[in-house]
Parts: sequence; structure tokens; C-alpha cells
Amino acid sequence: MSGKLVVSGTNTPFLPRGFTSIGVVYPTPYATKLCSGTFQASAAVQGLQAAQAALTAAPLSGLSYNASFQAMVQDWYANSVRLQVSQGALQYEYANGLSAYTDMVRNAIAQARAAGLVAIVAMQSELYSCTPYENGAMQKLPDDQTEQAWKQLLDSALTDDNGVVLEIFNEPSTTKECNAGTLQQPSWTDWATGCGTEPQQGMLTVGQYLRTLAPNNVLLFDGDDIDFAFTGFVAPSGIPANSAYTFHPYSYVVNSNESDSSSAWDSRFGDFANSGNALVVTEWNESFGCPSDPNQTITNDFVQNYLPAHSIGILGYGWDAPVVSSGYLVNSYSYSGNTANYNVVDPNSAGCSTDGGKLLQSQFKSEAGL
Repeated sequence: MSGKLVVSGTNTPFLPRGFTSIGVVYPTPYATKLCSGTFQASAAVQGLQAAQAALTAAPLSGLSYNASFQAMVQDWYANSVRLQVSQGALQYEYANGLSAYTDMVRNAIAQARAAGLVAIVAMQSELYSCTPYENGAMQKLPDDQTEQAWKQLLDSALTDDNGVVLEIFNEPSTTKECNAGTLQQPSWTDWATGCGTEPQQGMLTVGQYLRTLAPNNVLLFDGDDIDFAFTGFVAPSGIPANSAYTFHPYSYVVNSNESDSSSAWDSRFGDFANSGNALVVTEWNESFGCPSDPNQTITNDFVQNYLPAHSIGILGYGWDAPVVSSGYLVNSYSYSGNTANYNVVDPNSAGCSTDGGKLLQSQFKSEAGL
């Protein structure tokens, strides 16, 4: 079905709705080894570890999943969860024959699937993944170590499960990697195959490798950076079948104007969706629109109208113990024992007059037909 994700074996369009969860991105078993070269504020580490405890807690009595996943399904009407995973930790285990981190991630995925959630697994080389820097900077294009990380994680339980979606590499950036940090339009050739600095390989090269490991799972290809997304993008020859695309529209409010915002959405991703490509928002945080959208009219239009009209699902950033509280969609989250407690606050801590958590909760409920 052109332009839409489709439930495997059916003709039913699938519109993802849910949350990005950060807990398993922090490589607790190897923090001393892998995290020493990156800035890690103690409060952020505590938040990440609390989130990790929540995501990997034992299943509830009589169930096969824990309280965090139960809350997503029962209280938020989610059908999907995105789990960020550490390339650095997975590659380290691959190189050293270890499995503690891999086992933790697999456990979280298994519980999400048991709760009936589609699990989007996103490979991360961002700050809190503690992935070692390349050439003195954060890695911004995938490489052979990305391939090793995927090989470490994937087993038959995951590759035989069509409810596990694989996001090849989070937020690639040809601007930061190939253009010496200058703000330029993306080079889609560099995006696809790298910009000549080994061991960079690019999204297409790693995506094709990942398809050999996972013949049937949906693959998600991230657009270039967060601002350009798919501006001027033409899918290169060789994109594997059963693939879709994802972007992170943080700067979704343009000139504090709804018309300008909508026009920018068309250029960055709406026209690409209309051309028959399936897209998903796998990160979103309303604080990037505040206070430029004080009445939340642009936000409401974006979430309630624009994305559904283009068959684009959304996963909000900030379900569990966010490392930065301001502007996240769930502004208070606590985990005690195996109980998940959350609050949405109106107005929220970023100064928005309407809370994005309540907006998503209402939208998810509507899309669930409830």
C-alpha cells in the first residue's frame, strides 16, 4: 500500500503511535569502560538508570510484561515503542564475546512485544550511548562498527518477528560529517555511501547489510539531520524492499506562523510522503516550538491534522525518566518497585499553554477508536 506502513500479511495500514524510551541506551555494564570520554552529568546518569530499571523490570504477576509497558498500552493507547540502543556497547560486546548489555536489550524488546507493542529498535551513537568518538567527534554516519553492533544484537527471535522494526542509524548528518560542520544542504550521495572517510559506509550500504541479517523486518532509514529531513531526497537505487523512512521534526514551528510551518513541512517531509513513501516520526518534543507557538495552534494542527492526513505516525520523546525535564511530553515519571507513575502537567515546564502529553494521549485514544 503506497505511502503507508502495512501490517504484515494483511492490507491494513499501520499508523505507529507511542513513545521513544531512553532507558536501555545507557550501557550500565560498561559505563566505566565506554563512558569516560563523554560528558555524563550524575543527575542524567541517575535518570537513565532509573529508566533502565523501569524498562527491564520483571513482568507483572500473571503477565509477560512490566508496569511501564502496561501503562503505555492501557493508559496511553500506544501501539509502538522505540527503544534506543547503544552502538558502542553492542560493538564492544561483539569484539569481546560478552552479552550482558545485549541480553538486557533483548529482554526489553521481548516485554514490549509481549505487551502487544511494535518495537522500533534504533541504533544510537549519541551522547548517552557512550559510543566512542570518531576523529574526535560524535559519529554521524554509520560504519562497519554499526554493522557489528547489529550483528551482535539480532538473533532469530528478533529477525523472525515482523513486529520488530529496525531503525538503521539515528540522525545521520552529512552536514556535520562531510561538510566540516557548516550548515549546508545534505549530500544524499554521502548519506547513502559515506563521504570517503573510512570506516564510514553510509545509510544505504549499512541498510543493505542489515537486510542480509534481517530478511523480513521493516527497516527505517533516517533522513539527513533534523532540519533537512528529506528535502530534495530521491531514494537511491538499492534501497531494500520492505523499508520506510523516519524523521525528527523538532523545529516544526516556523516563523511562529501556521502557513509558513505547513509549507516547511511539505518541503521537508510532506511532499515525500505524498510521493508514496511510508514515513514515521520517531522523536518529537514540543518544547522546540515554545514559546514560538504560545497558543499551541500550530502544534495541534501538526499532530491532529497534518501527520494523520499524510499517514505519518508519531512517537513522542519522553516516556521514561527524561534526562532533561523541560518540555518533555511526560513531565513527571516515577518508578518504584514495579509500578509506573506518570503525570502530564498543564501548563508544562517549557511554558507551553497546552501540554503535549495530554494532546498525544487524546490523539492516540482517538486513533485507537476509543
